[in-house]
Amino acid sequence: VSSMDSDDRSYGDLISKRNENCAIILGIGGKPSELVNIAASHGDSILLIKRFTGGGTVVVDHSTLYTSFIGRETALPHVQPYPRNIMSWSEDAIFGPMFHKLSAMVSDETIKKRTPSLVVGGTSCGIANLEKTTLHTEKDECNNVSEFALRENDYILGNRKMGGNAQTITKTGWIHHTSFLWDYLEENMEYLTLPSKRPDYRGDRSHDEFLVKLSEKYKMLPKGGKDEFFLVLREVTGQVFDVENVKLEDALQIVDDNLGGMQKWFDGKCRTRILNWKDIV
Repeated sequence: VSSMDSDDRSYGDLISKRNENCAIILGIGGKPSELVNIAASHGDSILLIKRFTGGGTVVVDHSTLYTSFIGRETALPHVQPYPRNIMSWSEDAIFGPMFHKLSAMVSDETIKKRTPSLVVGGTSCGIANLEKTTLHTEKDECNNVSEFALRENDYILGNRKMGGNAQTITKTGWIHHTSFLWDYLEENMEYLTLPSKRPDYRGDRSHDEFLVKLSEKYKMLPKGGKDEFFLVLREVTGQVFDVENVKLEDALQIVDDNLGGMQKWFDGKCRTRILNWKDIV
């Protein structure tokens, strides 16, 4: 990923660059000097993006899975417009049931793929004692999937964080989005520093010790993990909302019709920005 050295940066640059290797996304109040390993990131020309929502700093790549909920007070009056309340709602209504179902599916697949072996005990002169014949199965390492939970302001499996989340809140509603770490390269996490403000349960654990890859926990899913993730997410969300599938081209057409196109929006009112390394180092 190469950074943009001129001020002539566009939405097209953001789209074309973000998946070539990885990118670092900071919250609206995030300071690169405090959250990013400047020497390593600048040396490798990593793309820096400052999003319009709060939250922490994440490294994303082509394996990152994204979800967003746009909540209006008129549609969700029972969800108080505060980060913890929003996350508690998403835990109870969406992500808790989703991960419960995913874990159950992993368990089912594990049972199907166990290898049975016949163990015969108590032989004499080559004749088996059939009364002591038992059937054993080999347990798959994925059979035990850590339980999903909301801890402090993090979604976790067991005691390890599975991704980053952030909110922005207005008078009439809120946005809550999450970047789930399906997979990542450990060396890319070295682009981040250990933040001074971090959850108590993390302690001084490094990124590698603190984070968990969903691909390691859900690799037994029958249809391939990423696809199954979103299929189950859609199913669970459909139990809460009336869900309508929309193609990307349809969504972009709405942007064209109402906002003059994504490029115009990015250059104008959009508060997400690509940072210039010249302004940092």
